[in-house]
Amino acid sequence: MNSHSNHTDLSSVEAQSKRFFSGGTFDWNKNNSDVWNDLEPLIAHRTVGTIRHNFRVAQWAVAAAIVLLLGMTSFLRFYSKTVTSTVANHLAMILPDGSSVELNASSTLRYHPYWWRFDRKITFEGEGFFEVKKGKQFTVVSRLGKTQVLGTSFNIYSRDEVYRVTCITGRVKVTSGSKNEVILKPQDKASVSADGQIKRVENIETLPEISWKNNMFRFTAVPVREVFSEIERQYGITIESKIDNQTLYSGNFSKNQKVEDVLGYICPALGFRYIHQSDNVYTIIPDEQ
Repeated sequence: MNSHSNHTDLSSVEAQSKRFFSGGTFDWNKNNSDVWNDLEPLIAHRTVGTIRHNFRVAQWAVAAAIVLLLGMTSFLRFYSKTVTSTVANHLAMILPDGSSVELNASSTLRYHPYWWRFDRKITFEGEGFFEVKKGKQFTVVSRLGKTQVLGTSFNIYSRDEVYRVTCITGRVKVTSGSKNEVILKPQDKASVSADGQIKRVENIETLPEISWKNNMFRFTAVPVREVFSEIERQYGITIESKIDNQTLYSGNFSKNQKVEDVLGYICPALGFRYIHQSDNVYTIIPDEQ
């Protein structure tokens, strides 16, 4: 039977069904076998149509579920949170695993809170003190280097072309951008240069490295530009200076002091003096006396 004939038979049966339910008349001279032969194609046609429809719905439902699952996974994996401490302010925070970070002024970190249980990784610039809970590897990535631990405490200074890591407890692995690496134990400090070389110093006095947590700032043979940059961050001011950055300074100051008092004893030690130009601008000039 060709498709045209099938269509004609089905249409005939459908027409008879409509007449029955609308009160029409029928030809009752057909026996049971004839009636079944008429109805069987219609039943088969309706069943196949329903199955095909349901199969398409199921396909769309599976596809939608997969898209939703991929979208949720992507969100959990790549959603990030950024925390920034502003000028003249310190900030303390707790990470999802209970590890803690104290940020010095003008510092920024970024991490993935919903993916933290799978990858404890932070992107960081500035200065911060980290106390890490034991667990999976904990990684801090900065522009000039990377620091990795399992459970320990350490200080990172990552500003401009300076990258320093001081190990307080436990052990710390520091890796430079050129893949040089060193393992630090307590009271060790590593400095990474812009060309990727690492210098390690052992058995240092760690207090000067983390005294900023108590608003004390200690310097030992530090380039004076780094000292002035720290003063700018802590007091929210601008210091204009032509002092050669090769000039080194050793000393300390407390943030509880006025900025004029701090500049008042740093500058004479270097043979300079300061001029207060405006509310937040100070100029350092040679002392001509």
